[in-house]
Amino acid sequence: MKDSAAHSGELTIDDALRLAQTWAAAHHADADRSRKFAVQWHQDTPASDRRGDALLRDLAFFFQAASKDAAYWQSVGDFSEEATGVWGVQALKALAGLNAVGLLAAAILLAAHGGSAYTAGAIGACVLFLAGVLLAYPALRLIRISRSRANAAAASQSREAGSASTWEQLRSANDANPNVGRQERKLAVRLAAVMAITATIGCAVLVTTVWL
Repeated sequence: MKDSAAHSGELTIDDALRLAQTWAAAHHADADRSRKFAVQWHQDTPASDRRGDALLRDLAFFFQAASKDAAYWQSVGDFSEEATGVWGVQALKALAGLNAVGLLAAAILLAAHGGSAYTAGAIGACVLFLAGVLLAYPALRLIRISRSRANAAAASQSREAGSASTWEQLRSANDANPNVGRQERKLAVRLAAVMAITATIGCAVLVTTVWL
């Protein structure tokens, strides 16, 4: 009888709490979050609109929205993981290795004591490859910082959205910046591009020095 009245007539706060508890049990949802939502809903909803069907509809919509927002923030973390994942670190290490090998080859040529043009070419190649090697450390560090910051922020916002019990809390969870770590990632990519350029030009200088 009480549930029937709660569905059709104006809800008291006790009716709203009881209805939220019942809904949570039926939908395997967090009962505490449901009750808190019901309290806030009762406070924010005009007395004439406090009906059981309206509360049930809003409960379902809120929990669905919270679940989608939590999944969105999880996807942000997954994207950051892919953008700065193992392949990115391995690519940077490969560029560092290529520059290191080139530096060694240029140093060997420099030690051969050829003509002035030969020596100038070997020195130029050494400078280029050395620059590529030195850039590897900040690039790798930036990648790790970007990955750590982005994953931590996304996980925090996902938890906050998934545990929200009011619209205000859910809005707060979604007010965060989804681009945390992006600046570091972009800078690391630029450094990687410079490393690739130093390796390419260095190789061209070495070949030219040897064959001319």
